[in-house]
Amino acid sequence: MNDKDRINRLFEAIGGLEAEYTDLWIRICGFETRSDDFEALNRQSDYIENYAHAHGLKVKRTSYPAAGDSLVLTLPEVPGPDGKAAAPIAILGHMDTVHEKGAFGDPVVRREGNTLYGPGVSDMKGGVAAALLAMEGLRKAGIPHPELRLILNPDEESGEHLGGEVRRMMHEEPARGCQAAFNCETGCAGRMTVGRKGVLRVAIEVSGIGAHAGNDYFAGASAIREMAYKILAIEKESKPEGLTFNCGKIEGGTVVNIIPVSCRMEIDIRFLNGKQYEEAIGIIKRETEHVYVPGTKASWEILHMLPAMEDKEANRALFAKVAAFAEEYGLEKLEPIMRGGGSDSAFTVGIGIPTVCSMGAVGEYVHTVREQAEIDSMPRRAKILAGVISRLA
Repeated sequence: MNDKDRINRLFEAIGGLEAEYTDLWIRICGFETRSDDFEALNRQSDYIENYAHAHGLKVKRTSYPAAGDSLVLTLPEVPGPDGKAAAPIAILGHMDTVHEKGAFGDPVVRREGNTLYGPGVSDMKGGVAAALLAMEGLRKAGIPHPELRLILNPDEESGEHLGGEVRRMMHEEPARGCQAAFNCETGCAGRMTVGRKGVLRVAIEVSGIGAHAGNDYFAGASAIREMAYKILAIEKESKPEGLTFNCGKIEGGTVVNIIPVSCRMEIDIRFLNGKQYEEAIGIIKRETEHVYVPGTKASWEILHMLPAMEDKEANRALFAKVAAFAEEYGLEKLEPIMRGGGSDSAFTVGIGIPTVCSMGAVGEYVHTVREQAEIDSMPRRAKILAGVISRLA
């Protein structure tokens, strides 16, 4: 069987499964799985685990003290005619969303024409459905493919329940030895991601000297005023297409007629690579140590850190294969992009695995109650994913 015949057989298999996996997509979106709703996440994991077992996938499920369960679903390889085994392939996804339960009303998921509305329809349960469809399409078609490992994270949206080290190892351990990784995050029409900024969240706390705002104004030292200077100095370091600082949350003071004795701020920092991360840490240290208002002092701590998915040549080389396949079969004309939002792709790139991200269903308005996805994009992206995988056998 030549390559064209194999791909036609694969596409025929995926086409025959399209309705079943669109239904799967709708069903898993019906589990309203905010990152901190461990019960809902585990009910969804039960459903996916049972589904996986029924479709020939091996399942490894891991529980955590303060997070939902993670899943690694494995499809055994089908060797090529020469009998040689190709290195495995990792596929990444997450099962949690950001939405409060009930935010989308009743019904939770709504279908109108070619558009699906609901929590996680694009971010990223459409990607989970596309990954599972690609895997089942390959299994049904019976064509050669490497072992596939679908890694499903229950805490991608917050990252705070698993913790950074646990989250990192959750991806690195099953991905080690893989030749490539594909993250089925929210798809962008005509684009896929080869690099993403890292995310660093930092808290700064300032303490001052309290005093009566009328009688003893000049005896006080305002923690809020000190923080205001720091905000201006820190945000001034933001650069277009580079390192950015968003001083996004602040609280301080007690009552309006007392010079504020305390102030706390949380900063969202985005960076392209390790060098910019070190630069960001240097800026935070500098501004924490510098005193603008005599009598105040400050401290800082890291709340959360997700490394950057660095834009590597290996990522672009893998993307070129994806784009060539998609164009050859008239599926989509693609270009590579950089994105500011972080993802678990950082972990596979961090251990040297070529990675392409944003391979999931095409959608928009993520993290809002207008979240939506294009229904026909899910099987299309599944065809691209499965087709490229078949060529890596």
